Amino acid sequence: MQNETANTTPHEKTCHACLASIPMGEKRCRYCGEKQLSPLEYRISQKFLHSRIGVYPATKLLLIVLVLLFIAMSIDIVTTDGYGLANALLEPPSELIYRWGAHLRGDFVWWRLITANFIHIGIIHIVFNAYALRYVSPYVERAYGGSLTFVSFLFTGTVSMLMSNIFGAPGLVAGASGGLMGFIGLAAVSAHREKTALSLEVRNSMLKWAASVMIFGIVVSQLTPMGIDNIAHAAGFAMGALLGCILPTQSTTGFTKLRTIRLARLGLLLAIGITLTSFGFMTASSVSYRYQTECIAGLKLKTYTKAQKSCEIAYKTDKSQTISYHNYILISIINGKRDVARSLCTEGRQRFKNSPQPLSFDEMCRSIGR
Repeated sequence: MQNETANTTPHEKTCHACLASIPMGEKRCRYCGEKQLSPLEYRISQKFLHSRIGVYPATKLLLIVLVLLFIAMSIDIVTTDGYGLANALLEPPSELIYRWGAHLRGDFVWWRLITANFIHIGIIHIVFNAYALRYVSPYVERAYGGSLTFVSFLFTGTVSMLMSNIFGAPGLVAGASGGLMGFIGLAAVSAHREKTALSLEVRNSMLKWAASVMIFGIVVSQLTPMGIDNIAHAAGFAMGALLGCILPTQSTTGFTKLRTIRLARLGLLLAIGITLTSFGFMTASSVSYRYQTECIAGLKLKTYTKAQKSCEIAYKTDKSQTISYHNYILISIINGKRDVARSLCTEGRQRFKNSPQPLSFDEMCRSIGR
């Protein structure tokens, strides 16, 4: 990120290459000739993305997002019939964790590999991860800047969830620890690249921390029923270490090349866009879950007219699940809407044509013909 200097005015900016104060609108530095950020890019960078000692925007953003999501999920659990504060803080119900974006190993849903990094299973889980984030992230942000820090968290966390999904036993997975192990790998490599006495101490500390996490996870997984995702931890650390070797590091005053600055910004915009899109899918899935529950209740109570509307909304808000098609087809047949049911059968068969399992609505579709 760029350096802030005390002698700049609102009409001046600091050259990222030579640190000279130059007019805000100047496209090239008059002293070193380096291309400059536009006035808008510069102001955004200084206000929201500038990383310096004690001021780490990416770290703060991640902490705020993780805590707010935990609070929101806890409120949802407390206000759901049958659950209370103890459930929210100590033992969140699996169905609500899943509704908030956790991913189920063996059931590949791409956006859940992203949202699962921001969801935590109880207050102990988030306290440990928040502490680790607050401790490790500033090392990463000091080395790679705020933009690449957020990008790295999302990337290493998503890869760790993917590896967990592919190689782990069936189970529900959530938590930021894959991305945090990625941060430990990044911090270890950046400290090693710096090669000062203090940085080598940081490197050794990070390596010891990673080893402790892995040993603790393996021992606890073997001796207790506690679910610790060792695959995600190992994958996150390995990917973080690899990124640490590839990503450019900044000096104490920020990146000195305009291309690097702009690529980092582009990566940040893409990461934020992907994250928001994923949570959009999560919201749609959550709405679908609510109406799916009403749909099933209506079918059981034989309130078929009311169930028709609930089943339709559940289907429209989340077409990624066969149950959305199953229930909407069923209620349409019951209510005599066979044309609707036939259309749904055609669409559902096409959407799930590569499914290795027989479709739950196939028999109903065969009963009404094409």
